[in-house]
Amino acid sequence: MMTQDSLKEIKAEILEIVSKSLVPEDCAHAKNVLEWVLRLKPDADIALQLAALGHDIERAIPERRLNRNDYDDFDAFKRDHAENSARIIHELLHKYEIDEEIVTKVCHLIRHHEHGKENDTEAYVLNDADSLSFFDLNLPYYFERMGEAETFFRMQWGYRRLSERARTYLQNVTFEAEPLNDFLEQIKTSEHESSKCAVFQIFNSAS
Repeated sequence: MMTQDSLKEIKAEILEIVSKSLVPEDCAHAKNVLEWVLRLKPDADIALQLAALGHDIERAIPERRLNRNDYDDFDAFKRDHAENSARIIHELLHKYEIDEEIVTKVCHLIRHHEHGKENDTEAYVLNDADSLSFFDLNLPYYFERMGEAETFFRMQWGYRRLSERARTYLQNVTFEAEPLNDFLEQIKTSEHESSKCAVFQIFNSAS
């Protein structure tokens, strides 16, 4: 049975590890994802909260961190990143007296935090929280490091994985860097047009 003291210790260890990431904002991102999880699902259980803090933990361990340059496919990289983080969290949680059911759920949620999981509401909550945090916190740092082309790609990828509900939180978002505002508007317009085309095609198919 996990005590509140144990839970605090686990959270503290996760954040201590994440704070060593070479990506400076990773620790703030972990905390921000938890904030978004609680905003999207105020009754989030312990497993979902721990998954929010530890979803990117592999990036903070140099000897286990995956290199994006080893992948031609971004989605494949993200899936392996999620799986790698789940393995690391599995090892960390087994240092504590914690119900195996919770461990299994935390790992499951982290494993699916990049793409969600069909019929799994909590996996999609974590997916949305992660993407919203990217726009809310990470994006200016990412833009500064990666430049316009890569940032546009990453914004488009992140926006497409958001649920319709989560997209509403980006309706009035603005950034100090004007190119980011332009990119977001382009992406929103493109996705809106794509949705209209999809509806039109479905309508024609049904006619």
